[in-house]
Amino acid sequence: MGEKLNTEKIVGIGLVAALIAAIFLGMNELAMSIASGLVGYMGGKAEKRGGDINDNHSN
Repeated sequence: MGEKLNTEKIVGIGLVAALIAAIFLGMNELAMSIASGLVGYMGGKAEKRGGDINDNHSN
């Protein structure tokens, strides 16, 4: 409960809110652009932190 709201979380929340608004307003191209940007943004955050789920399962 004591988590701080940092810039990364605010950007993520804003992108999700914009995506939901674009979907409900029928702006399909905008929704697709926001969704691909959101996936790239979240993927970049996970890559920075080393968030690969397969790191512990090396062959």
